[in-house]
Amino acid sequence: MNFFRTAVVKLSRKFAAYFGGTLLSNIIYKQILIQRACAVKELVEIECCKLEQGLVCVVFSKDRALQLHALLNTYFICVKNPVPVFVIYAVSSDEHEKAYREVEEIFFNRSVTVTFVNESHNFRTSLLSVLDNVKVTSIFFLVDDIVFIRPFDLSIVANLDSRHTTLSLRHSPNLRRSYTANVSQLPPNFFQSEISPDLLMFAWFERGCEWSDPWSVDGHILSTAEVRVLSRISKFKAPNSYEVALKTFNDLMTQRVGVCFRESKILNLPINRVQNEIQNLSGSVSALFLLEQWNNGMMIDTSVFKDHIPLAPHEEHVIKFKRRS
Repeated sequence: MNFFRTAVVKLSRKFAAYFGGTLLSNIIYKQILIQRACAVKELVEIECCKLEQGLVCVVFSKDRALQLHALLNTYFICVKNPVPVFVIYAVSSDEHEKAYREVEEIFFNRSVTVTFVNESHNFRTSLLSVLDNVKVTSIFFLVDDIVFIRPFDLSIVANLDSRHTTLSLRHSPNLRRSYTANVSQLPPNFFQSEISPDLLMFAWFERGCEWSDPWSVDGHILSTAEVRVLSRISKFKAPNSYEVALKTFNDLMTQRVGVCFRESKILNLPINRVQNEIQNLSGSVSALFLLEQWNNGMMIDTSVFKDHIPLAPHEEHVIKFKRRS
């Protein structure tokens, strides 16, 4: 039996080496993860000294001015005590650039700043630059096909310790399905949070799909120091590969407490897909059609989502338009 096991191990190592890989034992692999976690922790401690208590939002957008407008518009409608927003955007034409300039003008004079950053053909450099300019302890990312669907006070979220808890704006006990995985799923067990009667706690990784996705860029409150460190040491080209890179650090989240509201505060509307990194499930409304709607003075009518209770973090809906005032 031992001879057979040894032969299998040797053969597996040769097979892995042929493809440029290395076969590690579970003990060595766990040791590597522990060493990596310790190194990250030391770097995070250094970064924490540079930050003060607070929260900031970073939005990723590409060729979706009309959808970005819906996101920002519902943000300022639904969110009490909003925080500053950075929008890192990319465009494929001058027409799209013009549309973004118009969105920027609409949200220029708000209670908090909305800063637009053109990624200029290099998403990673732009993101690292934005992260270096963030001076507060917590951060959450959003993508441009998200809308806010229910009022809430962001100050409750801003006071959470993002080093020990990870709050999701998209999760709730009502979620019963994963759109991206196309499967039904049950939520985990919940416990009442002592911070607020509106908040519930759960264990990340108790369930699959979105319940095992704490590093999501869809409205999860993360530690700025951690995000900054992990972003600097990771390779990525665009938002999708960035999220994939963050997920390789899931081991850092196994003891992190998950937190969510009793009802989802945001909903992802997968109208279309404008990136080629990952073939995500989505609708097929073209970006050019939506640009035409924007140029014709239209906006997405988000009033239809008021008090909507999502059963999945992503849901396809018929999109209605109305004229911008």
